Amino acid sequence: MHLISACSRQMFPQMKFRVSGLDAKAKYILLLDIVAADDYRYKFHNSRWMVAGKADPEMPKRMYIHPDSPSSGEQWMQKVVSFHKLKLTNNISDKHGFVSTVRNANQTITYLLATKLELRVSQLIA
Repeated sequence: MHLISACSRQMFPQMKFRVSGLDAKAKYILLLDIVAADDYRYKFHNSRWMVAGKADPEMPKRMYIHPDSPSSGEQWMQKVVSFHKLKLTNNISDKHGFVSTVRNANQTITYLLATKLELRVSQLIA
């Protein structure tokens, strides 16, 4: 559970990953996708999280692209990939900085996505 507000706030704990299995020479974009784990809202009561009703409608998707993207597979695999600049907000009109929108009081699942870039050259026929 993350604390979310209308003004964006940095995610804590920070998301850090060790990446393996990429093609060392290929270029990749790394993204974080934060999605609701279920359709419920939660509240903290008696030192624990409890279901407090149905969740608000889903917010528009905004995946967070790592600022070092695109980079080679070799570069991604040789260091810990940190998403320390990621900020969370419940304000869908917040367009400043590195922001992902999530609903208030929801449990979330965070996915790390690696998208391989492929250069496609069209052959011109004269």
